[in-house]
Amino acid sequence: MRDKVFFVDDEQSNLKALKRLFRNEPFDFITYDSPIEALAKIEALKPAVVISDQRMPEMSGTAFLEQVRNKQPDSVRIILTGHADLKAAMEAINNGHVFRFIQKPWNPEELKNQVRSALEHQESIHCLRTMVDALLDELMENEKAQKSIRKLAATVFTELDQPAMIIGGYIQLLKNFFKAEEIPRSYLDAMALQVDRIEKLAQKMGSIAHKAQR
Repeated sequence: MRDKVFFVDDEQSNLKALKRLFRNEPFDFITYDSPIEALAKIEALKPAVVISDQRMPEMSGTAFLEQVRNKQPDSVRIILTGHADLKAAMEAINNGHVFRFIQKPWNPEELKNQVRSALEHQESIHCLRTMVDALLDELMENEKAQKSIRKLAATVFTELDQPAMIIGGYIQLLKNFFKAEEIPRSYLDAMALQVDRIEKLAQKMGSIAHKAQR
């Protein structure tokens, strides 16, 4: 089954432009001009990635992605924002509502790379959940082990997940300031790689905590 990527924007010109940009990619790129309509489809279609513009009349992109997080927490969330909305984007990162933000006007190749990175991140989450499910199936009858795993996993997830996401967001913000500076950007790329590793560990711990609570 092909992955699904949602893109939500009230401006038809943006919907058409991105639909053309992603028309040959190996995933289904589905567009909506209404965040409310997109939310109605989230649980049925289970998109791997959800991209939203920040300024929309029905609700802001950050509010929309917060609801996406509640309905489909494994979906990787990206927000498109203009310079005037950077504060809102950073608040969304700080609160764990979004994985990355992209400034407008976007660079087509950079946007493609961000979406591919988000899909890879979502796939890693899925693989970790599968591994964790297999492990916990063997431990479910051991009540003491189950409680210990749940407590440890919940603690590690809480301590790692949000700080890693916040750091990742600020790294991306700094990279925008250093677009023409190759050396600082290389340092930031290396930092981003390590943060991604921490995020994957946090997701693994979150999977353990979630599974053990069933």
